[in-house]
Amino acid sequence: MIRRTLSATKAATFSIDLANSNREGMPTPTGTGFFVSPDGWFVTAAHVVTQDKVVRIDDVQKGWLMAEGESGGGFQRMCQGVKVEFVEPSVDFALLKVDFQSNSNKEWMKGLSGFPYIEISGRILGEGEPIYAFGYPLPEAEVHDFGTHTIGLVSYSPRTTSAIVSALFDKLGPVTSSSDPQVYVVDKALNYGNSGGPILASATGKVHAFCSRFQPVIVPQSRLINIMIPSLYGIVSRLSNPSILTALKKYQIPLSEE
Repeated sequence: MIRRTLSATKAATFSIDLANSNREGMPTPTGTGFFVSPDGWFVTAAHVVTQDKVVRIDDVQKGWLMAEGESGGGFQRMCQGVKVEFVEPSVDFALLKVDFQSNSNKEWMKGLSGFPYIEISGRILGEGEPIYAFGYPLPEAEVHDFGTHTIGLVSYSPRTTSAIVSALFDKLGPVTSSSDPQVYVVDKALNYGNSGGPILASATGKVHAFCSRFQPVIVPQSRLINIMIPSLYGIVSRLSNPSILTALKKYQIPLSEE
C-alpha cells in the first residue's frame, strides 16, 4: 500500500537547509518538513528551526528547501522564500510559509499551479495500524576553505521507513491530563534528520503526525558514565493536538477526518 502514495509523499517532502554561521553561512541540513497546502504552508518540528527555543529567523530566510528529483538522479528541486509563521514548542510544532511566486519559475515547478502537498488527517490512528515515514535522515555537511573561495559539500540520505503504531501515549503516570502533548509511539527509531518529516497512514497516504524525537534508553556501565542510546521506538507528535488544530484552522489549511 505504501507504494501507491509514496511518490506523492516524496514530491511534498523536503530537507530543510538553514544558513549556518559555524560553516561560513553555508546552508546545512537541520531536519525534514512537508507541504500541507498548494499555496505554500509547510510543517516541520519546532526544534528544526529554533535554537535554545528562539526562532532562527535570519537562518531560515537565507536557507532553502532541497529534495531529490522525481526519478532520483540527484537533488533537482529547490525552494526559497521561506518564513516561519507559527511555532508551538510544547508540541514541537512549526508552521512555515513558502512563497509560491518566488519558486514558480523553477524548472521542476513548470506546469504546476501550486506546491505538491500531503493532506492532513485529524483522525486518531489505531494501535497496531500500519504507518510509514519519509524524510532526509543522516545528512552530512562539510566546508572547505581554499583561501580565495569556500566550497560547501552536502550529502543527503532520503529514506522510507515502514512501522506500526505501538502505543497512543509516551508514558502512563498516576495523573494524566487532556492538556498533555498527544503523541504516537512507533516501533522504529527514526534517525536525526528525520525530525519534522511526515508520518502517514499506509492505507490512505494522509499525514497524521510528524517526527519529533526518539525514546532514549539508559545502559548502565560499570566504572563508566552510563550511556544513553535510542530505543527501538520513535516518538511522533500528533497533528490532532488541539493547539495544532487551532493553528491549521486559523490559516485555513485543508484538513480531512478520514
